[in-house]
Amino acid sequence: MQDKTLPLPRASLWSRVPPVVRAAFVGLVVMGVGVQSWSLLAMIGLRLGVAWIPLVAAPVLLAVYWIFFSGRLFWPATKATRRESFRETVLSSATWIWGLAGALLFVIAFQSAVLTVFRLFSYPAEQFVPPAYVARIPATLVWPFVVMASLVAGICEETGFRGYMQRPLEARYGPAAAISITSLLFIAVHLDQAWIGALFVPGLFASVMLGVLAYASRSLIPSMIGHAVMDIFNFGYWWWQLLGTYNQRPITETGIDLNFLVWASTLVTSLALFVFVVRKLWSVSGMSVPQIAGNLAYTSDSHNG
Repeated sequence: MQDKTLPLPRASLWSRVPPVVRAAFVGLVVMGVGVQSWSLLAMIGLRLGVAWIPLVAAPVLLAVYWIFFSGRLFWPATKATRRESFRETVLSSATWIWGLAGALLFVIAFQSAVLTVFRLFSYPAEQFVPPAYVARIPATLVWPFVVMASLVAGICEETGFRGYMQRPLEARYGPAAAISITSLLFIAVHLDQAWIGALFVPGLFASVMLGVLAYASRSLIPSMIGHAVMDIFNFGYWWWQLLGTYNQRPITETGIDLNFLVWASTLVTSLALFVFVVRKLWSVSGMSVPQIAGNLAYTSDSHNG
C-alpha cells in the first residue's frame, strides 16, 4: 500500500535567513536606492556643468520613492508589507503637533550635544574640511543643494532605517532591541565619513532618538522632518561651513564659561522635554510605554480600525 502522505512544503531560502539579517539587508537596500540615486544625479550634473538638473530631477525621484515604498502603487503582492514598513502617513492633529515638537527638540538636542562635546574635547577641524565638489556648485545653487541633500537623507534614510529595518525588528524582538540594532547599523553605515570619529556618540544618540520618535508617533514623518532639518544645519555649518567655522576651545583650556553652560543646559533641557513629548505621543496614539522585548504595543491594522 502506497503512502499518500503529502510532503510538507520547504521553507524558502529567504525565510531561512535570520530576521536581523533580512531586516538589515532590506533596510540598507531601500535607503541606498534613494541616497545613491541622488548622489548619481548630483555627480552627473556637476561634472557636466548643469548643476540645476539634479535639483529639478530630485523632487520627482523623491515622489516616486515615496509612492512606491509607502505601498501606494506597483507590485500588488508586496503592498501590505510596504505599507506596514513605511508606517502611518495619515496623522491626527495631536500626533502632528507632538510629532513636530519632538522633531524640533531632536534637532536642538543633537546640535547642543555636538556643541557640548566640542567644549569637552578639542574640535578636530581636519575632520570637517568641506569636500572638493562643493566648489563646483554655483554660488546661487549651494543652498538649494543643501536643502535637497538634506531632504533626500531625511526621507530615504528614515525609510530605510526607521521603516524597513526597524519596523520588522520591532515585531520580532520589541522596540528597545529594534531601536538598538538599527542605531548600531546606522552608525556603521556612516563609518566612512570623516566626521564620524568626533561625532560617534552624538550620532548614535541621534539615531536612538529618531528611532524612538518613529516608534512613538507610529510614523516616519516626524523623524524625516527632524533628520532633514538636522542635516540642513549640519551641511550649512559643520560640513560645508557656509555659515562660518567653529572656533571655540575646550573648557580644559578656558575653564567653564557661559558658552559651555548654555549649551550643556540646553542639551539637558531638550532631552527632558523630548522624553515628555514622546510620552505624549504614546498617549495620543493609544500606545503603552514599550517593553524591553516581546509583543508590540500597536500594529497598523489595529490603528486603522
